[in-house]
Amino acid sequence: MALLRSGQLSKRKLLVRALHRAAERRGPAAAGLGAVYPGLLDLGRRDPEAWRAVMLHPYLDEGLARAVAVLERGEEIEPTWLTWWEELLAGAPGPAWPIVRAECDGQVLQVRLADSGPFRDAHGHTLDGPLTGERTRHWEKALSAAWKVLVQRHPWHVRPMAACLTTLVPLRPGPDGTAVSSAARRAYGAVAASLQEDPVLLALTLVHEFLHVQLGALMDLLPLHAPPTGVRYHAPWRPDPRPAGALLQGMYAHLGVTDFWRAELAVGGRRARREYSTWRGHTVDAARTLLDSGELLPAGVRFVTAADEAVRRPPASPRPPRTRSALAADLSGLGLRTGDTVLVHASLRALGPVTGGVETVVDALREVLGPAGTLVAYTQTPDNSDPSRWHLTRGCTVPEEHWAGLRARMSAYDPSSTPCFGVGVLPEAVRTRPGALRSAHPQSSFTALGPRARHITEDHAPDCHLGERSPLARLERVGARVLLLGVGYDVCTAFHLAEYRVPGRPRVPYACVVADERDRPTWYRYLDVALDASPFAELGRSFEATGAVSRGSVGDAECRLLDLAAAVDHATEWLGARA
Repeated sequence: MALLRSGQLSKRKLLVRALHRAAERRGPAAAGLGAVYPGLLDLGRRDPEAWRAVMLHPYLDEGLARAVAVLERGEEIEPTWLTWWEELLAGAPGPAWPIVRAECDGQVLQVRLADSGPFRDAHGHTLDGPLTGERTRHWEKALSAAWKVLVQRHPWHVRPMAACLTTLVPLRPGPDGTAVSSAARRAYGAVAASLQEDPVLLALTLVHEFLHVQLGALMDLLPLHAPPTGVRYHAPWRPDPRPAGALLQGMYAHLGVTDFWRAELAVGGRRARREYSTWRGHTVDAARTLLDSGELLPAGVRFVTAADEAVRRPPASPRPPRTRSALAADLSGLGLRTGDTVLVHASLRALGPVTGGVETVVDALREVLGPAGTLVAYTQTPDNSDPSRWHLTRGCTVPEEHWAGLRARMSAYDPSSTPCFGVGVLPEAVRTRPGALRSAHPQSSFTALGPRARHITEDHAPDCHLGERSPLARLERVGARVLLLGVGYDVCTAFHLAEYRVPGRPRVPYACVVADERDRPTWYRYLDVALDASPFAELGRSFEATGAVSRGSVGDAECRLLDLAAAVDHATEWLGARA
């Protein structure tokens, strides 16, 4: 999602420049729009965060494209558009849309209900609004119920959706009262839908339209099909034939629909079985049509082939969501013991449905470890880095002219409150538990919960990410184990300790924001080992071949349990031989 968002920023900057050039050619007739380009430049200098919010406004893309087209045709800009541009230039990313918030198991979805303003007609349905207070509360209640369904039964959609969706456009139902929904090709970050009382169907609607948004943003970066040919193809879900691009959009969205009903099979019911069978068949048919069309580019062939393989996977046997006791039994069966100190890397999605979500997973781990055991997680914050490196640490590239302003505005790392970044939901759940402690490194911290927590997390040297003066070395000394819960060796942090023990490893500069003696943000710059996880998957296979790894399943997740010290010893020898 960070990569797609970065692509949208680049696309919109190009569109702003195109509007500026079109306005220059029109001269005084486009005076109102001529101020957009310099106004956005000024906003970016004064307030980069406000500039970013404006540039990612879901209808900026549509508004820019329409304005350029109108200017090129020599027509007049609508007065409402000019008012909208003025609001944007003032740093307001749109009208005063009501904000609704849904939260479940610590996962939050917050969206604006876009009930007024131009360009929402891009969704192609009758718009609802302006909303009354009662109607807004009705929407919040419905979204909260749908969000609970997604968090507890479809958790793999939750973080991407929360990171992307900022706006929901209320629609009126169809003439016959049926629900309608839409995602507009030039409205990244927004979906449109009519209100639905059934939380499962509203959750499904969000997934369906969100996948349209995803694919549209992907194809802005990487075309998957050739330019339109005029040929139309049968789409199993609608009566009218569709061009290859539209069929591809429908195929991907309905892959998500099939996946949704596949997961719903776990809670039973004839509806889930019927819907799964229907949409699986439609998606397979559409994928085969696309692969036979000759209109896909090589990347598109790979994309649709992978989708075809995914949708053909048979569903797992229907099972209810896992409980704490069931997960605890699986963890014990894998070999986790009472009193262990264990460093956990986890994918909640891989576990399958879990009653209570991530908090139940933490409870199950603590139940097995018992009061004498210590649970440890890696709570990295690589986003606390110099803006010149954000293409590596945040997944977005920032123009050099903004670096100085961003450096001056960044917050200092605070072990007690700074959220971790890019490591899934389990480390954050452990970090926020009462009694949890966290190490002080501003980019590579660990959190621990249990009697050894203080010993593991204290005195983490600020110029040593994952070496001898980090919690990894202490974990090695206390005989800790590593649990890979549904993830691969590529995220096995313990291997990084071995990098420090291979002679001649290069050192590179790092920079981050910390608090000074007066608790003011200040930049801290240091040299440390250049960390490289790219060989870890191969390294892990080599270690596993020694027979030192216990394998098994926890929920639906394939898991590995290993001794940290043995893994580091093997990694040191393996990496040293390839240095």
